[in-house]
Amino acid sequence: MNALQRGWLLPPAALALVAGVFIGRETGSMLLPVAACILAVLAVLLLKEWLRFAACIVFSLALGVCAGCIAFHPALPAEADYMVRGIISDEVAFGSFGQHRIYLSDVTLDDRPLSGGLYWTFYADEQHAELVPGMEVRFRASLYHPRGADNPDGYDFREALLQRGITVCVYGCDSLSVREPESFSFTGSMAALRHRLSSALTERLGEEAGGYASAMLLGLRSLIPSEDRQAFSRLGIAHILSVSGFHVGILIAAMAALFRLLRLRQGLRLCLYAVVLFLYAALCGMSQPVIRASLLLLLNQEGRILNRPRSGLHLLSAALSLMTLYSPVQVTSVSFQLTFGAMFGLVWFAPVAGRFRPFQNRILRYILESLLLTFGIQLGMLLPELACFQRLPLLVFLINLPAMLVSGLLITLFWITLLLFPIPVLSGLFAGPVSAATGFLLSGIRRLGSLPGLTLWIHTPNVLTAAGLVLLFLGFCWFLRLHRGIRALLLSFGTAVLVLSLLPLPHNTTEYIQLSAGNADAAVLWDRDQVYVMDTGEENSILSSFLRARRLTPDAVILTHLHADHAGGLRSLIDDEIPIRLLLLPAGAQDQDIHPDFLALLQELQRNGTEIRTLSRGDVLPLPSGSLSVLWPENGKIRSGQNANHYSLVSRLVLNGTSLLQTGDITGIYESYCAAPSDILKASHHGSASSTGPDFLSAVSPEAVLLTCRSVSRLEDFRSRTGGIPVYGSPECGAVTVRFEDSSFTVIPYLAP
Repeated sequence: MNALQRGWLLPPAALALVAGVFIGRETGSMLLPVAACILAVLAVLLLKEWLRFAACIVFSLALGVCAGCIAFHPALPAEADYMVRGIISDEVAFGSFGQHRIYLSDVTLDDRPLSGGLYWTFYADEQHAELVPGMEVRFRASLYHPRGADNPDGYDFREALLQRGITVCVYGCDSLSVREPESFSFTGSMAALRHRLSSALTERLGEEAGGYASAMLLGLRSLIPSEDRQAFSRLGIAHILSVSGFHVGILIAAMAALFRLLRLRQGLRLCLYAVVLFLYAALCGMSQPVIRASLLLLLNQEGRILNRPRSGLHLLSAALSLMTLYSPVQVTSVSFQLTFGAMFGLVWFAPVAGRFRPFQNRILRYILESLLLTFGIQLGMLLPELACFQRLPLLVFLINLPAMLVSGLLITLFWITLLLFPIPVLSGLFAGPVSAATGFLLSGIRRLGSLPGLTLWIHTPNVLTAAGLVLLFLGFCWFLRLHRGIRALLLSFGTAVLVLSLLPLPHNTTEYIQLSAGNADAAVLWDRDQVYVMDTGEENSILSSFLRARRLTPDAVILTHLHADHAGGLRSLIDDEIPIRLLLLPAGAQDQDIHPDFLALLQELQRNGTEIRTLSRGDVLPLPSGSLSVLWPENGKIRSGQNANHYSLVSRLVLNGTSLLQTGDITGIYESYCAAPSDILKASHHGSASSTGPDFLSAVSPEAVLLTCRSVSRLEDFRSRTGGIPVYGSPECGAVTVRFEDSSFTVIPYLAP
């Protein structure tokens, strides 16, 4: 290959490597990609010029496929009960209704080492105060394999765990014991140190400022109230709260100033950069954004120190290749895409910003360059940001630059406070002004974040959105000599395509979407232009992700009863700012044996303007394509203080001449009150043996049954009791969409059978 070919090999090779990982993600066999790698290597050795160039690209593609196959299809231990031992490697997260969520490292299952970490959940009436990072735990629990995305635009829990080096999950905490680790664990030691530093920051700066210091220095975002995180998100500056390139850059700048002062040799400087960045990444829990930022900055510093300047595009391509090979599963993460999207925008717009250098006024030149680079960064992040959050912050170009300047100063002050801990007198004197400065910044963010109309809520971007962005980048392309008219046309047309691609589309059909939520229930009735939510699932974003991706606001949220597996998702709707204008509950729902958190949640909704009504037998809700009739509970037959399942809301929907019986978690002893012939049955209580008895099934006589549960064994057991009626279970089908047409229906599984 000639110099030109060698010079332009790295960028397309990096893209081919990433594309190969995406292909390997969907491929289970290693035979073809390994053979392709071998043939590509032979071609590189035998061919010349452009054919050798093409062979190198093919090799990168095949190598990516191999890496993707290995990373996305790991070998897993069997699902069963195990005695688990591990080290708590992160802060314990406490969810609603007594849920504990914990990450473990250095794990053994029945004394056999597990490759990678473990995700552990359980419910308890009280928080276990002894569960802190660095402690060793031992308990018996049920191991299960996390599932991938099984809902339209759903959260891929399996891949999210893989991105943290976790392949399996456990549930339960029988025979739990907590103690100091018997042997040294680097991960556990760094987690314990992170916890101690966070506690010290909170103690010295106060709970509020200490929480922000822990987030901006150590990556502990869980200490920041959700209301503040939402305010930062609405303003488009949520990246300030996550340790990433901006935060690592401040650390690098401080180290560079210190090294110049000490006049250290260049080789020693590079070694110290590498050591400090590695320790900092470990202190942040080996967070992938910190690793990516550290690698990019380290490559940049290496070029400067050794006097080997590299173009920004090649530097970015080298970092992309190294990070993809280091952790292939990261290429599907939003964080990965945002990082490299932002850096691509920065590299692409840097030459354009350089045109302001002839300006005599340095302040004006700096402002113009900064605004243009900020625009490039935001444009580079636009596609993954819209795809994940479906929100466009409207003030981001005005807020981002001053916010980064102020937060950069604040991060520097946090570092000084941390370094002064060994000198209590100085640390105490310094902590007061830092805490006051943090409070001043937060008050401004909260006021701005509370203003209406800060974000534009859009549906999921599509191919047209990507095409519009490509046209915009071509319009700003620095190495293409285009006529001004052509550039203006590209920019105008790209903007128009981008805007049109994000406009909502009309919906003229009637669909009932039963989302896959494990042993929980969440469904959406999308009847032409009206949307009804029927149960919200657990405390996760499955339902809110579906609604956000389609820019849907529920006309009403209907809860069958107030148990966490049917109503816990209310919290996600509130946190994601999806309006709940009307909440419908079964009569007597608040008088049953329910978790007290639900009563507080209902009071919060009422304070926010939600209207709450109750339904009982005989109530009818009109729908665009039919009606919803309530069959249970019945006034006069409700007793308080009972299991809320007994009085689950049972309703019969008639849509375009087809009926669907929605049963919630109604138990067998009450099924006789609500048995009504229906074309489709939504099975009760996740197919448990105590519900959907033969008499009830015979009375309903459905043509199809929808079942939501976690395990295939539960599905098979239920199927054996239905006498050949088709059963569409979430373990096999994922989400199930029922499309209602004139006196007929079509069942569409999300996952291929």
